[in-house]
Amino acid sequence: MPGTRRERRRGVWELRVHVGQDPKTGKYRQISKTFYGSARGADDALRDLLEKYRHGRPDGIGASLSDVLDRWIEECERVGLSPTTVRNYRSRTERTIRPALGKIQLARLRARHLDDLYGQLKSEGRAPKTIRNTHAIIAAALHQAVRWEWITDNVADRARPPRITQRRVLAPSVADVRAVIEAAAKRDPRIAPLLMTAALTGMRRGELCALRWSDIDWDRGEVHVTRSVITVPGGLAVKTPKTDRERTVALDDVGVAVLRRHLTALKGWASQVGVGLNGDSYVFSPYIDGAKPFRPDNVTNFFIRVRDELGLPSIRLHDLRHFTATQLIGAGVDVRTVAGRLGHSDPSLTLRVYSHAIEERSRSAAAIMGRVLGERSADNLDTRPSSEAPLVLGSKIPTANDP
Repeated sequence: MPGTRRERRRGVWELRVHVGQDPKTGKYRQISKTFYGSARGADDALRDLLEKYRHGRPDGIGASLSDVLDRWIEECERVGLSPTTVRNYRSRTERTIRPALGKIQLARLRARHLDDLYGQLKSEGRAPKTIRNTHAIIAAALHQAVRWEWITDNVADRARPPRITQRRVLAPSVADVRAVIEAAAKRDPRIAPLLMTAALTGMRRGELCALRWSDIDWDRGEVHVTRSVITVPGGLAVKTPKTDRERTVALDDVGVAVLRRHLTALKGWASQVGVGLNGDSYVFSPYIDGAKPFRPDNVTNFFIRVRDELGLPSIRLHDLRHFTATQLIGAGVDVRTVAGRLGHSDPSLTLRVYSHAIEERSRSAAAIMGRVLGERSADNLDTRPSSEAPLVLGSKIPTANDP
């Protein structure tokens, strides 16, 4: 954004900052300010003025899509969105949105600009979900601009990103999950209990890495999920769970036994080197004292190596979460309970993702109703036509009340 200063008389400076075109008249607008002082002071004041209006005027006149995207990302950081989420927003903005549409002023942005971008991405082979994610970023940024009264409506509402076909979730079989866990135990006994706990509880990767011993209630057989580990530039960070909601996940005797055996093994290794464990120690850690958690990406890489050795390349670490959900729904556990264990903010999300498992339960429900009424009731429904009154096309179906 260009800016100028002009000395009108000794010690009196006129500062000007150009803020783009007025969307109504098309004329270029500028902000002017009078400054009293030295030339160096005028330079400092001009820099401050440029910084103040670097995104255009406070009323949005002259702002481009790049301007509103920058401000929206700053707002995402201010309200505390996950650093990973913000980093993904910024990356997609820099790689995809800004090069194509960044220079267009909000007042001149149209739905066709967005549709052209989506068409270009589709021709480049981008997946529909990727394009929809790009659309979601643009739509959210423009919604923020509407809230700030920079624009009056959101053109993204009129754009047409591609539809996403809900793919059926393919959860691994019980045999495959057991094989992966057993192979993991032989390769690294520190991570195998993590995978077993993931399959038993449906907890997310970052939530498992963030688990501390103080989060486990041995008497009640529960795990308190209060935080998640994420990878950030320069290392790791701890944040709240994905939906910002803490939850409690119940364990059965098997789950409690897995964690007790893991704790016993850790205490044995710790005693050999003269260190101790405490409530703040991480349950799953590459360090004997549990001082730091496993990196989530390292856990994923370990899982990939194990599953590849077993010849199961299609199974992902996240599929252990799908395994939990489909097994529970298949066993007749209600969707709200399953959603609570998974940490879904809304059971409707569970319904959408695992609709196929619910369809299988519908077959079981049909069988139950059949058993309730029984074959005897069905046999009494003799709908065969009477031999004395053969039916012909167009005739009335005879009933017991007919003469």
